Amino acid sequence: MNKSNKTHQIISVLMKEARHSMAHEHFEDAVIKLQRCLQLENDPMGRTAILNELGYCFLRLSWFEEAVKIYKEYLKLLPSDNDGRFFLASAYASLKWTGDAIEELRTILSTNSDDVLAHHDLALCYRDIGWMKESLEEMRRANTKATIYGNSDKKKIVKNSLTHLEQEIANGDEDGNRNVFLLFILLMMVQKRKNLKIGKPPRDRG
Repeated sequence: MNKSNKTHQIISVLMKEARHSMAHEHFEDAVIKLQRCLQLENDPMGRTAILNELGYCFLRLSWFEEAVKIYKEYLKLLPSDNDGRFFLASAYASLKWTGDAIEELRTILSTNSDDVLAHHDLALCYRDIGWMKESLEEMRRANTKATIYGNSDKKKIVKNSLTHLEQEIANGDEDGNRNVFLLFILLMMVQKRKNLKIGKPPRDRG
């Protein structure tokens, strides 16, 4: 076995172990293995799968600045990948870099106006900067899209977000609850992850 084949065999084993750790939510253990993969993998397209997994681990560990760095590198290699862009937006939103998150989510919707998750998180971002009217309109749009394109989990999350937002507006609560915001962002990150087929772009509508 030559050196190149041996290296790829090691990467394959490490990736399998990392995904096993991720499946059991042992994200720090997965990070160690994925970072080792990045050290070994020189092929740009080979690095994309590793970066995608590593970025998601950072998101779940709430290491949001590290996630931003990873997904920006990922999108340089795959600029048309809306899943990676969604995760980047999630990291921005969690850091309260809301303007950057809004820009990424609008980019997604410019190419796929039926993306339920992007509509949902855009509504949350509008809420985060105090654009209550725009937030409610966008969340209602997300709810409409979810009834058409969403699975039962998406429908439930979007409906809960809409109900919560309507209650905030009715109560005149313009400050909101940052923990609730982060929870809804997390729930949609998990939903996006469930959509993905490892190594392949998703074929649903977000």
